[in-house]
Amino acid sequence: MDRQRVVSRREWCRKELAHVIRRDRTSAGARYAWVLGYLVLVLAGVSLTVTAAVVAPPLAGPAMVATMTAAVAFLGLHVAFDRREEIAADLFAVDLTRDLDAAAELMWFYEDNVVRPRPGGVLGRAWAHLERRWFATHPEPQVRLAAMRRHLVHQAGD
Repeated sequence: MDRQRVVSRREWCRKELAHVIRRDRTSAGARYAWVLGYLVLVLAGVSLTVTAAVVAPPLAGPAMVATMTAAVAFLGLHVAFDRREEIAADLFAVDLTRDLDAAAELMWFYEDNVVRPRPGGVLGRAWAHLERRWFATHPEPQVRLAAMRRHLVHQAGD
């Protein structure tokens, strides 16, 4: 096995270790609180919509729209929380390794070999862009690398 592969595997192990350690800091209770909160939100919204449909039918539509808007906003917060955790794990990993080039190589390998290929066609590309922009738990590689670069510069400045 060549040295490049050994280094890449070592970097991958350090990065995964960073995820494990970072998740250890974030309690499992906090993660389940998101799910419970979302469930409560949806059930309250359904109750509100059904009550509005029975008591005041003209308010059922706005109640349903308000519930859907709150649910989408809640999911947006959850995605933002996941992305923040990913960046925190990346920063921890780059603290361990001090090797931004290896991190970049690992991210591009991930992008080329693990992430679903982008579909062809205008609609397929548009949907993939929307899905990646609004629902992906990992930030774009450029964003992650920029955060790591800023972190290393900030660490060097201290």
